[in-house]
Amino acid sequence: MSVRRVLGALCLAAVFALPAAAQLSAEGGPIYVASDRTESFELDRKVILTGNVDIQQGTARLRADRVEIQFAARTAATGSTGPASGFGDVQSMVADGDVFYVTPELKAKGKRGVYDLASDTITMTGEVALLRDKDVAEGQKLVMEVGKRRTTLDGGTGRAVMVIDPNSTRNSQPNR
Repeated sequence: MSVRRVLGALCLAAVFALPAAAQLSAEGGPIYVASDRTESFELDRKVILTGNVDIQQGTARLRADRVEIQFAARTAATGSTGPASGFGDVQSMVADGDVFYVTPELKAKGKRGVYDLASDTITMTGEVALLRDKDVAEGQKLVMEVGKRRTTLDGGTGRAVMVIDPNSTRNSQPNR
């Protein structure tokens, strides 16, 4: 293995060991990544993960067949700007294939999931199912505005369907 490949692998490992501005989990912290294949495009500030992708941060987990992570450019305000400074903060993630996103509060699945830091949204499309406690919702497009704690479910060409359990512990708590 060449010195360049070793340095590239170490740089990639350092990226995933550092906290990122984009959050999979509300508690933040390091992001741990496993996949069958990892491609790093340093000049494009992008990483493509394929095959059995499993990303974890705190109590949140994202699994998919393929995930592309786009990093924001580092600036003097966000940290070092030198060649060994890593990729920077996560700007967006696009997950394709059988996508599963799990936190202690919810479980969501779909065919595609997109996280965008600028709008602070997670959008899932394609046979979407969302489970919160005992409540279940299904549709074609789910948009979660993370900071606003707002969720929108669209039925696409069909209808969005929900089963709401009035005895759910989530439903008995006041709005936060």
